[in-house]
Amino acid sequence: MSERLNEEVWALDRCSGCGMCVATCAKGMLFWDEEEHPSLEVREKALGLSRVNLDSCSFCPKTCEEGCPQLEEWSLLEPKEMVSVRAKGVIVSPEPNEVIKSLLVASKAAGLIDGALLMDLNPWTLQPIVRIARTVEEMTSGLGMQYLWTPLFDRLNEAIYEDGLRNLAIVGTPCASQAVRNLRSSESARLTLYRKAIRLSIATFCTGMYRRELVTQLLSQEKGIALHQIQRLSISPRDGYLMALLWDGSERMVAFDEVEGYTRRGCATCNDLLGESADLAVGALGAKEGYCTLITRSEAGTICLRNALSFGLLESVEEIDEAALSKAAEEKDRRKRAQAFDQLKLLMLDALRDPQKWVEAQREFSRLYGTKETVQARKERVCHDSCAQC
Repeated sequence: MSERLNEEVWALDRCSGCGMCVATCAKGMLFWDEEEHPSLEVREKALGLSRVNLDSCSFCPKTCEEGCPQLEEWSLLEPKEMVSVRAKGVIVSPEPNEVIKSLLVASKAAGLIDGALLMDLNPWTLQPIVRIARTVEEMTSGLGMQYLWTPLFDRLNEAIYEDGLRNLAIVGTPCASQAVRNLRSSESARLTLYRKAIRLSIATFCTGMYRRELVTQLLSQEKGIALHQIQRLSISPRDGYLMALLWDGSERMVAFDEVEGYTRRGCATCNDLLGESADLAVGALGAKEGYCTLITRSEAGTICLRNALSFGLLESVEEIDEAALSKAAEEKDRRKRAQAFDQLKLLMLDALRDPQKWVEAQREFSRLYGTKETVQARKERVCHDSCAQC
């Protein structure tokens, strides 16, 4: 497999879970077998009575590395416009998901896009899903992203190769927009169709994606909320809670302190709250009361915004609290790093009396400081994990 992905991303728990490496794998060897990062499929070839594992990655262009958002350090794209907006039409709403629907509908009506790849929630099972929206009805019928993790780009090949979409909008988290930005900067001829097909990237403000157990364990088992009672979930970074909206109209609040334990590990090393690599980003922070914030960072994003305003699907005002946006971005980075270093201190204290814990402390140190794990260290870790330093 790709040594860079394995040593610089997966081994250090830095995988964002976007799924771009799986989608662009030149030989289709990567797949999702667990939530933390993809796995490599083992393929065999029969030679007489023997079966030999095929080495499919040594002689590969490694296109899986081209889109990974964790292998490149990008400077942010400077904002072109920052405004407070809300969806306008049959329903006036400041919800980011409703604003994104208006942006997509206007872009589809103007012929700017022919489809969208977006994250959604199955209303019957409350499981996160990825949808390919080809029509206006499909773009407006979903609940929208609920910050429950699912690999967004798992259906990218279906959208491009099977559905033939050539002006595609990608709606997801900031890390998904980073993956699109990496893809656009790639010079690989094998990825030309991907680069041409993705027209627009839209990101939502993000403080972290949560594992699916958030619903089944925290809300259902610990909080006693029956799954059939939950209509949708809502994240409010400004107020510091997760809200479950029930079908009877009532709301249940859960503090961020209780849900942080369900955050994906890769989110701990991400410091992009505001979609700094996206053409256009939307979120609740910093907006005027009754609106949400919209930031454009490219010409495509500006055209998308102007188009939605001209169709009368969005209403905008210039009022934005830029200080709140800056503070929130700094707070996320500081909080995640502080938690990680506190955990490292505890591991090091445990290692004084338990040699097995020393291996975990070394791995955590490597993850926090971005150091690569040497071959010798990896061999020692395997030995220690299996025999407890016998």
